[in-house]
Amino acid sequence: MRNVAMNLEMIPFEDVLLNVSHQPDSGWLFMKKGENWGPDSLAAVLELEEVSKEEELDPDAGVPRIAKEHRLAIVMPITTLQDIVANASAQRPSASVADLFAAFEHYYQHDAFIDFSRID
Repeated sequence: MRNVAMNLEMIPFEDVLLNVSHQPDSGWLFMKKGENWGPDSLAAVLELEEVSKEEELDPDAGVPRIAKEHRLAIVMPITTLQDIVANASAQRPSASVADLFAAFEHYYQHDAFIDFSRID
C-alpha cells in the first residue's frame, strides 16, 4: 500500500468486469454505499492509503479520502474480482456480463465461487 494522490474515475461496473485483468493487482473495487449494485452501477478502482499500526483496527483504515467524500464502499480487492471472473470464464468461456455479474454477486453474498451447473 502506498499513499497516492488520485482523481476519482467512476466507470460502469460492467467495464470493470470486462477489463478486470487490466486493473492493477494492488487496486480495490469501490462502489456507491446504499445502492443496489448492477452491471451499470458506477465503480472505481483505487489503491488503499498507508496507515499506521495504531490505525489498522479502524474499519475505514486505508480508505482513500476521495472514496469517503463520494460515499464509496470498499467492496473487495481487485485480485479477488479477477479470480471470480476467471472462475466464471472457466465454467462459461463465453460468459456474458450478466454471468460475470451473477458470479460477482454470488461471491459477495456467499464468499464462494458460483457453480453455474447448479443454476442452469
